[in-house]
Amino acid sequence: MLTTRRGLVGLAFLVPVAALSGFAVVMARKIVKRGPKDYRRAELTDDGRRVRIDLDDYTKAQGDFGVFDPVTDRYTRVGEVTLIDEDRKYVERRIHPPESAPASLGPVVDWTPDVFFEPAAVAGGFEEVQIPTDFGAAPAWLFLGQTPDTWVIHIHGSWTDRSIMFRDVHAFSPLGFTSLVPSFRSDLEVSPPQAESSHLGQTEWRDVESAVAYAVFHGAQRIILSGWSMGGTIALLTAECSAYRDRIVGIVLVGPVTSWRKTITAGAARAGVPAAGAGLVISLLQAPPFARMIGLEEPINFNALEWVGVPNRVAVPTLVLHSRADQEVPWEISAAFQRSNPDTVTLISLPEAHHTQEWNASPPTFTNELTSWISKTILTEQG
Repeated sequence: MLTTRRGLVGLAFLVPVAALSGFAVVMARKIVKRGPKDYRRAELTDDGRRVRIDLDDYTKAQGDFGVFDPVTDRYTRVGEVTLIDEDRKYVERRIHPPESAPASLGPVVDWTPDVFFEPAAVAGGFEEVQIPTDFGAAPAWLFLGQTPDTWVIHIHGSWTDRSIMFRDVHAFSPLGFTSLVPSFRSDLEVSPPQAESSHLGQTEWRDVESAVAYAVFHGAQRIILSGWSMGGTIALLTAECSAYRDRIVGIVLVGPVTSWRKTITAGAARAGVPAAGAGLVISLLQAPPFARMIGLEEPINFNALEWVGVPNRVAVPTLVLHSRADQEVPWEISAAFQRSNPDTVTLISLPEAHHTQEWNASPPTFTNELTSWISKTILTEQG
């Protein structure tokens, strides 16, 4: 009887441990592997001027967004919410501008915060360039500015692509800087194909360093790194490790990952998993055998990706634009990041928005905060 009771106790312990371990493996893979598209059902309304799409927290958010129709291979920009039907679970949004309405739409679309879709929609003066990297040539967009000695390098996050940074190029455009929007090794468009797994910025920064070298070779005297989400991790690493760090005069971060430990822990909590589950995820990603198994070139060094609680690690003037409503990378992480770097980091709260959708919620507010800080902090100090 005692043996049976001990066996039951042991089984009761092993079941949650096994479940937690399974969660850790799944979550570790999701963090570093590209997932499938998250399609939503959609159609045009009878008047052809609005899109009716599945209702969720993202599709009902205020602001301008885009939908991509995989059938027609076409993007459509949508704006104002005109109807939310909670019973039938759909939302209607006005197509913006009305004359851009497609002839047909659906039955499923991909929802995106990108509203420009192609470089020509952001600025006329652009060209496609190839940046030499360790693995070959990485495509990039170069937007020529009125001040060719000051360049902004726009760094996207994990499992997006460089087009997601058109919003950032648009926000910087009033300053007249030259903009470079590079790709890096985990992007699908690089040739030959490279990393199948994201390294959370740990290796990707080397490709951004190649973009920095390209900028310097083409006349950049001052460089601003602008990174969104994981692009923030990359920007911070580049500012620390670049051979040209003396030319990096500023960093702009939007919804940045400044602590992968805290970000993973927040994701686990959002999934209803205890902190121990997050700890297992982190342990797996930094273990060489598991790292190799999921296609990582090297284990993740979480200490190297930690700026929260590390006093004064950031030496370059840095602006953080972040919404308090961000659930993927909680605002509290950016607040702790600023407290760790009080002399160099400025943190500004923007209107309610989902992760890296601060621009979408209010383009004028985003642009005004960005350009004001650049003018006061970088242009004034640099003369």
